[in-house]
Amino acid sequence: MGVVGAGISGATNPNLSTGTLAPGVKTYYEKVFLARATYPLVFKEGAQMRTHPVNEGRTVNFTRHNAIGVVTTPIGEMSNPVTCPINLSTISMTLSEYGMTTNTSRIGSLVSIDEGMKETVGAMGDNMGQTLNALTGAELQNGTSFFGNDHHVASFTAGDTLDACDIRLMVRTLELAYTPRYADGFYLGKTDPYSKSTLIADTTWVNGKTYSDIKDLYKGEIGELYGVRWLLSPYVLSGTEAASTASSTVTRFYSFVHGKEAFGCYDLEKDKPKLYILPNQVDSNSPAGRISIVSWAGSYATKLLNSGWIIAGRFAAV
Repeated sequence: MGVVGAGISGATNPNLSTGTLAPGVKTYYEKVFLARATYPLVFKEGAQMRTHPVNEGRTVNFTRHNAIGVVTTPIGEMSNPVTCPINLSTISMTLSEYGMTTNTSRIGSLVSIDEGMKETVGAMGDNMGQTLNALTGAELQNGTSFFGNDHHVASFTAGDTLDACDIRLMVRTLELAYTPRYADGFYLGKTDPYSKSTLIADTTWVNGKTYSDIKDLYKGEIGELYGVRWLLSPYVLSGTEAASTASSTVTRFYSFVHGKEAFGCYDLEKDKPKLYILPNQVDSNSPAGRISIVSWAGSYATKLLNSGWIIAGRFAAV
C-alpha cells in the first residue's frame, strides 16, 4: 500500500492560500494548534536494519541454509557418514521509492498562523512515519497464520479475541520452529488498540512501567506476558476473507509475535526517507519564488526473512 508523491501544481493552485473575506467580516484563529495524531514506527521495532549501498542495483538477494535432517541411525563400523546435500533458499527484496509533497503560496506562508511552517513540517513528518509503519505492517501479515482460539478462517467467530491461551500457543509455535529470541530472552509482540484491552486483562500481565531500569523500552512498549514484550501500534491492520473462500465474515485484526531476524527493513544509502523543506524556492516551477514546498521522500523496503519466525495472528475485537 504505497503512497504516491503528489506533483507540484504551481502557484495557481497552492495547498495553502489566503482566500477573500467579505467586507466587514473578521475571522480569528487561536494561535495554538491542536495536537496531531502521531504514528510511531512500531512495526519496524526488532527488525534487522540495513542500508543498501549505492550503485549496487535495487534488488537484494539473501541466501539461507535450510535445516539438515537429524541423524538417529548409528554409523556402521568402517563406514562413512551418510552423504547429505546442502539445500539453499534465496529470498529477494526490491527497494521502492515513496513520498508526499505539499506546498503553500509565498503570501500564505508569510501571513499564516503557522509561523515558519512548523506544524506543516510536523504533519509531513507524521505522514512519513505512518507510511513506513503501514508498509512494514503489510509485510508482517505474510507471516505464519494464526486464528484466535486455534480456529480456522471458516470457523472464526466474534468471540475469538486475543487472550493468554493464544499467546502461549503462538510462543509454542515459534519455539517449535527454533525461532531465536532477542538478547533479553524475549520475543516481540505487536498489537492494536482493539486487542490491547483483552491482552492487559490477564492477571499475569506485567506493565511496562514496572520494568527494571536495566531493560530498555521499545517504541510503543506497553508490557509483557508469557515471554513476549508487547508493543502498541496506533495503525490498525484488519480485513475479512472473501465470501467464496470462507464461511466466516467476522472482521479480523492483526497482532504479531516474532523472534530475532524474522524480518528486515532496508533503506538506500544517500536516499533514506527524510524531509525536504524549500521555503519560497526559486526554480523552474516557481521562477519568482512564490511557492514554499514541504516534502518527504526516500527509498524503502521491508521483507520477511523467515516467515516461520513470525506469527500473524488474526483476532476479533471486543
